[in-house]
Amino acid sequence: MFAKPYKLKSNNTLKNSEKKYLVQRIQNEFPKATEEKVKELVPIKSNSSCMKLILHSGDTVGVYVVDGVPMMIDLGEKLVPTVCALWKVNDLIPVISIHSPVLSKVQGGAPLYAPGIVTDSSKFPQFPRGAVIAACTTDNGAAGIIGRAVISSADLLIATMGVCLETYHVFGDLLCKDTKFSKITRPKIDPAVYDITDVISSDISQLRIQPVKEEWPSLVKEPAAVTNEPMVIPESVQEMQSESTSVQEEPDINDSVDTVCSEDEEDKIPSDMDGLLRWCLLSFLKREGKHIELPLKTNLLYKNHLMPYCPPDRTLDVKKSTYKKMGKFLEAMEREGLVQVREVDKGVDALVALQLAHPLVRHHRAPAARPAGAPSGPSQAPAPPRVRELHCVTAHVAEIFAPLKKGSALSATEVRAALARYAAARGLSARGAVALDAALAKAAARQPQELMKWEELMSSVLGRMTPSTEMSFPDGTVKLTKSRLEPIKMQVVTRSGNKKVTLVSNLEAFGFELSSLAHASQLRVGAACGVTRSAAARADQLLLQGDQTHFVAKLLIEEYGLPKKFVEGADKALNKKK
Repeated sequence: MFAKPYKLKSNNTLKNSEKKYLVQRIQNEFPKATEEKVKELVPIKSNSSCMKLILHSGDTVGVYVVDGVPMMIDLGEKLVPTVCALWKVNDLIPVISIHSPVLSKVQGGAPLYAPGIVTDSSKFPQFPRGAVIAACTTDNGAAGIIGRAVISSADLLIATMGVCLETYHVFGDLLCKDTKFSKITRPKIDPAVYDITDVISSDISQLRIQPVKEEWPSLVKEPAAVTNEPMVIPESVQEMQSESTSVQEEPDINDSVDTVCSEDEEDKIPSDMDGLLRWCLLSFLKREGKHIELPLKTNLLYKNHLMPYCPPDRTLDVKKSTYKKMGKFLEAMEREGLVQVREVDKGVDALVALQLAHPLVRHHRAPAARPAGAPSGPSQAPAPPRVRELHCVTAHVAEIFAPLKKGSALSATEVRAALARYAAARGLSARGAVALDAALAKAAARQPQELMKWEELMSSVLGRMTPSTEMSFPDGTVKLTKSRLEPIKMQVVTRSGNKKVTLVSNLEAFGFELSSLAHASQLRVGAACGVTRSAAARADQLLLQGDQTHFVAKLLIEEYGLPKKFVEGADKALNKKK
């Protein structure tokens, strides 16, 4: 966070009320912060101030300074203590131990990996994923690194690779070297010791211990029962045996119910969009990681491999997450050590490596089968989305389509119906024409009270609206693009040796996966098919040996249901003989 230069936006001295609010936040966000410990961090008669810093990434953070020493970093939603704060109160957050040479590597900008951590289970703190933790070295208990845990302590104990900490603040970064502060030197402190017996005793009450059932037969000889000897059992004894049998069976039923509940809890799908994205990625790695062909472009990963794992009653939308973009989501997953992303072409990112041995992947409970609507194998091309041409409401026509807001998408039929309702409600219709009022005149760029034919009014209003394209995918997701999609283009070219090949462009814009479509086409047409990119093309193209325009047009229009207007030269290709 402070590895690169930052700018000072403001520096304001805290009032007594603001200082009390800071003390209250520290007590609320850190359970181990008692009044005595908080007084060590923020003394009553201290000179405190808040610095607003603009980081190199463009984000703004606050740093609370007490008597010339930075104590707290305000990220907005939470407070993060600095290393100076932990030198005064070393048990404010969990502290893990790292090997001494690792600190200098992290100071140089390297991330903290799992092999660099000392995983002694008897002296290891407990913390969930996403918690703020600190790291000290084996020879000095003074904290040197502050960050957010990428994985929980339980996973960290068994992890053998991958990034485990998202670094916020390191001793020796530019914040520690700032000339506005007093000289900061790292003291010598004994490492903290976490007694595992205290952790077990605090959580032992939450465990449900079932009685141990005898699995091995008894070694004591029992008297052999006499066979074929009649016995009369009283009714009262039979009732007692039936009651005891039902009592003995009840724990088994409860055990099965508890097991089912625990499995449901493990398979519970996150409710937030960030967790759902991560869950779908882990499911993809678990089910398809061994068979996927790399490199895999990120746009195809989201559309063809993450969306199919989304539950039917949920909608996967990266724009509704905190990442906002697929690139930032994959950067976060790369920091966790799950995937590796590289730029394969100019402006095109792709997955080049998958860490299938990661503990999060191994312990993830993925669905047993792909959900309905997902492609079942590489030989079947995924069904394309249903495409509709729409028009978005702009400021020029917003008054006509009220109460619809700016940006609402309407089809041409809906626009015509809305215009008819608007004219009928105000009595503007007159013998196949419309008398323009102020709103219609503004939309049509004409003078008020002027008569205008319905066709001219319709074309003028549509010209003032933003052309858009709606794509409805088989999994239920809907994508609205505020532009017109370029049609699929088929071109027959001659290659070396006077051989003809068919190039089909712009298929990926309609949701096709070219590798799967090429394999399916090869089985259907009986000719060589593949994926290529010509010198003048902006994206990958489907290549088929020979003149296959008739086959491609029939496949896209008749089998996949694409309208003819989205396939350039469709009529000519369909009328061509096979």
